[in-house]
Formats: sequence, structure tokens, C-alpha cells
Amino acid sequence: MTFDRSFENFVQILSEEEVTPEISPSALADLSKEFFVRSIFSIVTFRPGSDKASEPPKIIPLCGPVITEGKPSYVFKSNMSGDRVIMYHVYLQDDKRWNDEEYKFFSIIIDVLSFHMERFLLLNVVKTSAMTQYLTGLPNSGGFISFVTQKFESGEIMKYDSICFNLKSFGLISRRYGGPEGDEIMKRYANTIKNFAEDDEIISHFGGDNYTALIKKDRTKKFLKFISAVPVYGMKNDKKDEFNISAVAGVYAIDESMKNPGQAISRASMACNYAKNIANKPYVFVNKAMSTRIYRQKQIEDRFEEALSGDEFRIYLQPKVDTVTGKIVGAESLARWFCNGLVLYPTEFVPILEREGMVVHLDLYILKKTCEFIRSWMDKGIEPVQVSVNFSRKDLEYKNLAKEIMDIIDSYGIDRNLIEIEVTETASEGERVLMTSFLSNLKEASIATAIDDFGTGYSSLSTLRDFPVSVIKIDRSFINNEELNKSDEIVLKSIVAMANELGISVVSEGVERPDQTKLLQSVGCNVVQGFLYDNPMPMEDFEKRLEKGSYN
Repeated sequence: MTFDRSFENFVQILSEEEVTPEISPSALADLSKEFFVRSIFSIVTFRPGSDKASEPPKIIPLCGPVITEGKPSYVFKSNMSGDRVIMYHVYLQDDKRWNDEEYKFFSIIIDVLSFHMERFLLLNVVKTSAMTQYLTGLPNSGGFISFVTQKFESGEIMKYDSICFNLKSFGLISRRYGGPEGDEIMKRYANTIKNFAEDDEIISHFGGDNYTALIKKDRTKKFLKFISAVPVYGMKNDKKDEFNISAVAGVYAIDESMKNPGQAISRASMACNYAKNIANKPYVFVNKAMSTRIYRQKQIEDRFEEALSGDEFRIYLQPKVDTVTGKIVGAESLARWFCNGLVLYPTEFVPILEREGMVVHLDLYILKKTCEFIRSWMDKGIEPVQVSVNFSRKDLEYKNLAKEIMDIIDSYGIDRNLIEIEVTETASEGERVLMTSFLSNLKEASIATAIDDFGTGYSSLSTLRDFPVSVIKIDRSFINNEELNKSDEIVLKSIVAMANELGISVVSEGVERPDQTKLLQSVGCNVVQGFLYDNPMPMEDFEKRLEKGSYN
């Protein structure tokens, strides 16, 4: 067979083959006979000075065995894209040598092989890019799932723990050093942690400050300790700052309950969220109690909008009573969620809705229902009382909130002074600015405002000075001692006196005993709410109380 015919067969077979580095023996069968070829293999490396220069060379057999002894008959070099260099080692039979024409012809064969290899490398880059996080070069979620799937199908998955971890305060780091340097810090972090993984482990970057790893069980504790303080550095004003980045993690110790590769992510992620938002610990392992709680939270998130439109939220009213006259002088609207036969209280769903940015929709819903109740009382000839509605401080970011509150009240044709808006104090400077603006807008609109839980958490005496409120509600912690004493009296008397001097009314919540009422009366606080008078009740029951007007 002539060279032209052998070469034609060679090119045709290559063009029809799947693009892989290895080629079928038939592609070079005829040419290897004509050129006395015993073996051809390629060695792929990266150019000196490139980012990947330290990676080990890759040997790819092309024809015959890979020969490790003896000097090759010929060596051909080809520079490829991506800083790659391919050296083709050709061994001939019986110490044969080519003449100039044969050498020229075989150089053409090498060019075709290089073109085939370039196609493979290019497609491999595209495939790798699809599985790689663009910034750090670590595997992305697709790369992680691919790796987990291999271990799952091979039956090795039980040897591993899946670990989802989130970098603490990286947003602050990025703001301190600026976006571009923040990216460089993230790259340095990724380069450091990837060196922890052994060949049969993986550390992946899902984007942002979220990472996931599959680590052998006997190395999990070591890995958790490692990510608790990963050393990095940042450059600012030509100065190198060294510091550690810590992470909060969730660990899923993979067991026989794992049914699909995706659970390696979902379960570890669930534990990470639990560690970060509930347990406030550096790491937690998945357990049954956590799974139940997280599942319940997910149900709340998923069903909220449907529940709101389906009127599953019921408004209960708790009276505010003047302890001197026994008269009902106001009420507070509180939500109960009737969900699939269960009654959920605000402590179960409000924190979740706050975290997900949904709580403003509930608060506005309660306001609408409250206005509806007041309108109904007026239409029935029942003298209404002022009703307070709680608004989360998370609502302050909601655009034009004060105006929407005004519009809702006005749409029911009721006096604005029949609604009081309760908020909880905050220590955040940004939130304090928003809070002051919000309260000022409501005051200008003749809508009463109150600070709830005064004297606890973030609340402080500066609230009396800084916030334009009508009422403060003293928290129950001031009166819940089993035996009230002189110290309780002095503190309460001081708060009430200062509030009165500033023209602010005082209400005490959580009143359950007659001695508490007596103490509050002695310091000048006569308006209370609590179980001593009534529990929160449905609107129909409150309406009957309102018609009666007072307590004995």
C-alpha cells in the first residue's frame, strides 16, 4: 500500500473516531508497517513559567506499548493551546532509521496527530469549564455531583462525609479590600484549601462564599479544624495584611439512608444552615431532630404565600386595660396560623419569615384585618378602641412602608388614631436611621407609635430621647420576679417618670398577678395587658368584651 493510501485511511479513521487522546490501533496500523514503527506515545506537559508548570506530565499511548527504557528513535515537539507542550516519542523496529523523505512524510502524520490532540484538548477545556468555578478554578456544583456520583455508583460513598461550609464575614473582607482584591483573596483561600484534599477527595466552590467537600470519614475532624482558621493575606495600599478566614460547616456523615448523589449537598447544606442560623456553632452534624426542624421551616417558607391568600392566618386580640377603672382602653393584634389542623404561634414562624424577607407581607395583612375589625365595630355601633399592630424592624427596608400603612388605614375609612404601630428597638446604626424616619413619617400622619419590649435587648434609655414615639411598652421581665421588691419599684418609677416628662405614655405587658398590678399602679403605670385580665382571643370574643366595656 502506498503512503498516500495509508495516509488517507489514517485521516479518515481519525475523523470518524470519538475525540479522545487515544486513537484506535487501526488508524496507524498501515502507516506503522510502512515506517517500521514499534511504538508511539505522547508526553503532555505545561510550559515552564505557566500557572500549571508544576503539574506532573501525562503520558498518552498512541501506537504499541509505552517504552520506558532506551532512547527513542525520533522525538517530535508540538506547542498546543493552554500553555501545553506535547512531545511525541517514536520507537522504530530493529534500530531502523528514516531517510529525509520518510522523515518529512512522518512529520505530516505528527501534524495530523497534533490537530487531533488539539481538538481533544479544546473539547476537554470546554467540558472542564462547565464543571469548574470560574473564579477559583475549583470544581463547581456540577463537578462535585459528578465526583459524588462516581463514588456512589462504585459503592465507595459510605467511606466519606459530605461537608458544606460557608466563610464567615467574607462580605466585610471584600468591602475592606475592595472587589478586585476580594477576588484575589478568595483565590488564595481556594488554593490553600484545595491542597488539603487527597486524590480520592474533592473540595468544590459553588460560588460566593459557599464551598462543599467530600472528605474521607477518618479525616473529617482534621478538615473541620483546618477550615476553622485558614491563613490568607490581603493587599491594601501596597501593604500585606495576614489574617485567617474561618468557616461555619454542616456535616452529613453519609450512611445507607442516602438514596441519590444530590443528598450529599442538600443534607450537608441543611446542617450548615442550622449551624449558622440556629445553633450558632462552628459546625454541626446532621441528626434527626435537626432534620425535623429544618423540614418544618422549609414547609413554613413554601406554604406562606398560599396560607396568606387562603386566610389561614387568624387575628387574635388581647385587651389593654386601665387598672384604675377596669375599662378596656385598647388591644393588640396577634397572629395565629391555622395550618393543617395545627395552631402555630408567632415564635414558630415570624423568625423564619424575617430571615426570608417575607414578614412585611404578614404585618400588612394583620393591619388590613385589624382595620376591617374596627370598621365592623363602627358599622355595628360599637365604640372602637385603639388597636396596636406589630411591625418587624426587618420591614424598614420595604419601600414607602409608612405611606402604605396610611393608605391601608384610609381605605377603610377609619380615624388614623385608632391604629398604633408597634416596633422593636434596634442597635444597628443603619436601622436606627430608618426607624427614626419611619416613626417621624407616622407621627406627621397622626398615627400613634410604640416601642415594644422596652428595657430588653437593644432597648435603652436613649430610645426615649431619640425616637418620636407615643408609647413605650415595658417588658414583662421588669415584673416577673416571684417576689417584687424595692429595686423593681425604683427602676419602674424612674422609667415611668422620664417617659411622662417626655410626653410618652407607658403600658406594661405580661401582667399575670394582682401584686404586679399593685406595683405598677404605685409607680404611675395604670394601663396593662396580660393573662390576669384575658388571653389573646378571636375577634368575635373580643367584640363581646368590648360591648361589655370593662372588667370588675
